[in-house]
Amino acid sequence: MKKILFIAVLVVLRFACAHAQVIEGSINDAKTSEKLQYVNIGLIGKATGTVTDNNGYFKLTLNNNNADSLRISMIGYVPKTFLVSDFIRNYNGTKVISLSPDNRQLKEVKVYSRKPKQSILGNTTQSKTTDVGFTSSALGNEIGAIIRIKRAPTHLKQFNTSLAHPATDSVKLRLNFYNVKSGKPDTILQHQNIFVTVKKGQEKITVDLEPYHIYVEDKFFVSLEWIENSKGQGVMFSASVLSGNIISRETSQANWEKIGIAGIGFNVLASY
Repeated sequence: MKKILFIAVLVVLRFACAHAQVIEGSINDAKTSEKLQYVNIGLIGKATGTVTDNNGYFKLTLNNNNADSLRISMIGYVPKTFLVSDFIRNYNGTKVISLSPDNRQLKEVKVYSRKPKQSILGNTTQSKTTDVGFTSSALGNEIGAIIRIKRAPTHLKQFNTSLAHPATDSVKLRLNFYNVKSGKPDTILQHQNIFVTVKKGQEKITVDLEPYHIYVEDKFFVSLEWIENSKGQGVMFSASVLSGNIISRETSQANWEKIGIAGIGFNVLASY
């Protein structure tokens, strides 16, 4: 009986391995050949994805996903999409994937001559007892909130959040801003990566947004993205109950989901 059970388990394991496929490669700039760090790679609409490392390299394990679409994207570059089966046949482990810089002109923003007002928009909680964190340790995991504006156009000048507990290790994140469509994040607003390094023991995150010239005409979504493995236990942000939904996605190309009843303490200093 034990021998039969062992054979059955072995057959199942072999079947699973036969349907698992590891895809890997490296990504560079098509113009300069420079290796691109922190590029998002994932299956569209699925919780399967990762981010390139410091050398532009990635590895991703798939399970019978040949008919799915694999998307490779990064702020400032034209994204590429492949059928998984095509990627495995033409690129996997043998070629460098090149992304072309996105040279589209920035959308013109009308700035009015009135004297601007300045205020904090969003959730300003600094709670040490109510907290929320990333929903998984997968690279590309993203968490954030929708923030409403008071007048258009609004200039985003500084991002702020508090940590409910000091960071246990240095962590690198990416700060993202999106417009909102049908209550969910839609297209990215900024044209440059905004990297954030949270140092061990740090209790607050403040990011100067002035160099990025981010203007919004309506409510927007702001998020932090997990882009580098850490030895620590993650980052826990201050939160407050019944103060709006947290919106998250498992990896960079996954669907957005509303989670929990606590609002994450993300806010921005803005002028309008």
